Amino acid sequence: MTPADTQKGLESKKQQSCSLLGQLAGDLAAGAVSAMLISPAITILDRAVVERTTTGRPLIRGLVSQLRSAIRRPRGFFLTRPLGIVWTLYAATYVTANAATTVAERYDGAVAVGTATFASTLLVNVPLGVWKDLRFAEIFGSGASLEAGKAVTTTAPRGLPRAATATFLLRDAVTIFGSFTLPGWVSSAIPDSVMVSSHAKTTITQLTVPVVSQLVASPIHLIALDYYERQTRLPLSNRVARTRGHVPSTVVMRCVRIIPAFGIGCLANLELRTFFQGWASRMT
Repeated sequence: MTPADTQKGLESKKQQSCSLLGQLAGDLAAGAVSAMLISPAITILDRAVVERTTTGRPLIRGLVSQLRSAIRRPRGFFLTRPLGIVWTLYAATYVTANAATTVAERYDGAVAVGTATFASTLLVNVPLGVWKDLRFAEIFGSGASLEAGKAVTTTAPRGLPRAATATFLLRDAVTIFGSFTLPGWVSSAIPDSVMVSSHAKTTITQLTVPVVSQLVASPIHLIALDYYERQTRLPLSNRVARTRGHVPSTVVMRCVRIIPAFGIGCLANLELRTFFQGWASRMT
């Protein structure tokens, strides 16, 4: 190999390295911006669901109160701890999915993209999702008030029972499966006689299948919250009976919540990822 060939090889590796770094920077920017777009709505919805379960506060009253507070004092709302917690969860999820896709496409080919994205997203989203729910239960479980411009009052951290941990993990596994794996299967199963465009199939299934998955995940979510709130030995039938009345409203709220989280949020993340990666490639 001549010195010229060696120099060309080094330059090629440098360009590939710069290109990969640029793509990963685009992944980071897309995930961060997408999470910011959907975090306010999810924060309001999640607080309403937690308060409905743990304190009995009417769901609609909670939603109206939080929305009114956010509109009147937006600065205080956007600087609160709960919003930061939600943003961290979804930014980490989107960025991880983006980066896993980028690396898998570069080194392992298209076949490995689905597996790499699902596995990495599951490893990141599940523990962060449990962490988010525990923080929300601590902040809002005792009826603490999230008022714009005021510090959030929190209760002392409580131990997490194993049953609550397992139930939260089961809920998140159902949600991740229904948001990242099942939509692709359903999209592939739609015959061309019903819908020809693959892009339309992907869009429709991404907006609908995660919503349907909440019919299973929502009751599990309520049981997990009950395990956390009532840390005593009780039969499962008792917990089901206590949370049964909250199931219809919680299903509706979590179905609404999943649309921005893994419907609109995922689609926005995809478009922003394409934009930022294209911009980064032009800069390099």
